[in-house]
Amino acid sequence: MKSLFFLFFYLVITTNVSLIGSTQITPMISNTTKKTCLFHYWTVYIYNGIKDPITVHVQSGDDDLGNHTLATNDNQNWSFCEGVTFKTLFYAHFYWNSKIAFFDVYTDHISDTYCTEREYRKPGKCFWLVTEDGFYVGDHVRPYTKLHDW
Repeated sequence: MKSLFFLFFYLVITTNVSLIGSTQITPMISNTTKKTCLFHYWTVYIYNGIKDPITVHVQSGDDDLGNHTLATNDNQNWSFCEGVTFKTLFYAHFYWNSKIAFFDVYTDHISDTYCTEREYRKPGKCFWLVTEDGFYVGDHVRPYTKLHDW
């Protein structure tokens, strides 16, 4: 019994991200897949607000979500459990015509500063809007904040 407890404890401590999936949703925010997490559960959305398609490639240290081409008003989203160390990191490459951008799309700092309030065992949401003049992040309630240019 002690061995099972220590195995479970080890798995909890060493697991950084549990990926649920990358799915398309409608422009209206719908319920995402529910998952039980020990700490915080997050869904990150990236919306294309440009009239042209863009390609987005999202990765973390553990997961590669691959390339996704987003049409105008389309989005990519994924959900995950935040690790016990609160060091979860997702970054993305963005491609639009001849322009390329690369930066972190989810960190503890981004979630604390720009996303929905962190509440124990309640889902958090973080929204990115890609426009012709740059990249905006927000919680879908307050005004978005521009963090990056193309």
